[in-house]
Amino acid sequence: MKEILSPSHKFWPALRQRLNDVLITYVNDKQHSKCQGDFRQTIKILKSMHNIDVEETIILFQEMDGFCDCGVLINVARNFNNKND
Repeated sequence: MKEILSPSHKFWPALRQRLNDVLITYVNDKQHSKCQGDFRQTIKILKSMHNIDVEETIILFQEMDGFCDCGVLINVARNFNNKND
C-alpha cells in the first residue's frame, strides 16, 4: 500500500529540500522563485520517492493551501501543524 507524504512523513524534509533547491534561485543575493503555479516539480519529486501515493499526497497538499510548488513549501507544513495542534 502506498503512503501519503504529509509533513510528519520521514520523506518530508527531503521533499522540502529538493523543492527548495529546484525553485529558489539567488540573483544579487535576493531570492527569486521559479514556481510556475502548478505542481510539476512536486510531482516529479514525489514520483522519484519510493512507495508514495502521488495523487493522494497532492490532494492533501491542496487541503492545506498548497496549490502549487511554492505553496507546498510555504503553506503545507504551517497549516498541517496548525491543524494538528
